Amino acid sequence: MPVTRAERLYSVWRDPVAWTIAALAFGAYFTISLFRLLTLAPASWDLGIYTEYVRQLSLLRAPIVDVRGPGFNLLGDHFQVALAVLAPFFRIVPSPATLLFFQALLTALSVFPVMAAASALLGPGRGRLIGFAYGFSWGLQQMIDFDFHEIALAVPLLAFSLSALIRGRVRAAALWALPMVFIKEDQGFTVAAIGAYLIFDGIAASSRIDPRVGLGPLRRSLAWGTLLVVWGLLWSVFAITVIIPHFNPLHEYYYWKDGGVVGAGHGFSAGSLIAQAATGWPVKLQTLVLLVLPTAFAALGSPIALLALPSLLLRFVSTNTAYWGTDWHYNATLMPIVFIAAVEALARWQAADSGGRRGSGLPARVRSGLVRHGAPMMAAVTVALAFQFPVSTLWHGSTYTISPQVEADDAAMAVVPDGATVVTTLNLLAPLAARTDTFWIGNAGNPLTTYIVFDGKNSGYVPAPANVPAFIAQLYPHAGYVLLFARSDVYVFRRG
Repeated sequence: MPVTRAERLYSVWRDPVAWTIAALAFGAYFTISLFRLLTLAPASWDLGIYTEYVRQLSLLRAPIVDVRGPGFNLLGDHFQVALAVLAPFFRIVPSPATLLFFQALLTALSVFPVMAAASALLGPGRGRLIGFAYGFSWGLQQMIDFDFHEIALAVPLLAFSLSALIRGRVRAAALWALPMVFIKEDQGFTVAAIGAYLIFDGIAASSRIDPRVGLGPLRRSLAWGTLLVVWGLLWSVFAITVIIPHFNPLHEYYYWKDGGVVGAGHGFSAGSLIAQAATGWPVKLQTLVLLVLPTAFAALGSPIALLALPSLLLRFVSTNTAYWGTDWHYNATLMPIVFIAAVEALARWQAADSGGRRGSGLPARVRSGLVRHGAPMMAAVTVALAFQFPVSTLWHGSTYTISPQVEADDAAMAVVPDGATVVTTLNLLAPLAARTDTFWIGNAGNPLTTYIVFDGKNSGYVPAPANVPAFIAQLYPHAGYVLLFARSDVYVFRRG
């Protein structure tokens, strides 16, 4: 299909529809995460951990995160130094909402490169539909719903990198990918995969080199691809084997324990590895289907989809079942990959149809149908899935209800002065970690802090303590804690 003059002049950054989609995504995602914070309903302790981590960096301190464990340096858990970019903003607005704001903003920003690639290769109309489908894809929704994670920084970098990649901008693709190694220790493997793609794509394209162009494009692909392979593998291996064990109190990489036969101290063999990876396939297969379903399965037609393999292999080999499914944030970085893969496949099939060529591996009728209707199908699937994922909570009144219990929690936290040391329950970790030295009551080895803030209805203890003052006196005998505040089963104690 020939490209019109209007399509050549099109720019996603001047498209009001693109800005509208990004604004809607930002508004929806920030609303979801902000009201989870305001209603004190965290999915885990992660928001509290990252709030304290970024707070320490904003104060130019070592990233000691007592929420994770007393005196625990978070670089002993994950290699996530890129989060330092949020520290100046946190210094201005010291609140967990600052982290949630930038997570939603970065997610919305990633809509532009996906839409730019789709519009450049398929036309603005289909580009807008694909941009909408991507912006509200379930993997991004799940990341937002489960508090805050460092992986939010990788989503736009991947989107910009792969958007440049399928438009032949090798240097831009590599430069966008390079910083990903500082977001989390496993992202280097994805960076290396992008480099390997550049190398093989360059070699495959060498047979079609135009003599007027010369070997310049091939050399660029090989050079940048080799750099990404070496850079990505170097940082991931170095972080996992040297940096993280150095800061870890046990001088180990905690997540080897989820490796099964891959973990330290276990007998490794190819057979045992295959057997381990073969377990749990009902869950894993459901995840794989849901990953490509939002692209109307078009992503399966592109080699770009292979860039998802490092992430999927690391998760599916693990013995930790939490990594296998569709919960949490683990699928967020796969969303740019599958949507860019779908764009690349549709563009290639469109070119094959217009040139009367074969070789797509699909029947001509199926291929033409996907080219013509693939983008509307993606948008339709996204709307259908919205009723199963977090965006559906936006039209529930309970999402915005601040209960009397939350009001009591807020009043209790107000009793604790800034800079104090405090032990608290999981639901109060993030708000207190923004301004105090906070410990989770569920951790062993916590020191005697100046304050204890305890929500008896959301303590995490089973059964819940019937008499909280007596329970605290039993936990900390002879510590001299005095009751300062009590309302709706929420208590504040101060050490005398």
